[in-house]
Amino acid sequence: MAGERGQQRKGPPAVRGARQLKVGLRVRDLEASCALYLKLGFRQIPRPDEPRLRYLTFGHTWLILSDRYQHGYHNAERELAAVSGPLGSGLVLAVPVSDLSATYDLWRSEGLTVTLEPHDAYWARIFYGLDPDGYELMFEEHHPGTPPA
Repeated sequence: MAGERGQQRKGPPAVRGARQLKVGLRVRDLEASCALYLKLGFRQIPRPDEPRLRYLTFGHTWLILSDRYQHGYHNAERELAAVSGPLGSGLVLAVPVSDLSATYDLWRSEGLTVTLEPHDAYWARIFYGLDPDGYELMFEEHHPGTPPA
């Protein structure tokens, strides 16, 4: 029986990241975007074999940054939309933080746009901002005693 002690399991080996949710963002400046997300607490998975991508993690979720102009597209229509259209419309990344004030100060010090100033929602203190490519992030510091969803 597969899986018993001494028996080898059949099938392909486990692939790193095979079960995590992954979000991919096309960005204008790969290094600047990567540096910003690292400042926000993301961690980088080194992949020198993938020079046009940056693999980041936040908890169990992966954020894959790709060079908007140098990384391939699966068809010409998607390439035209990504290269000519505004990036980020309709997408919001919700990022839990332990210190909303410090994150807000970092956002402002980077010269980034705030679209909703810090305020209290019923579950957390939050603010919204745009990253350099126009992707909207909501930062949330959960109120004490409020379990994250």
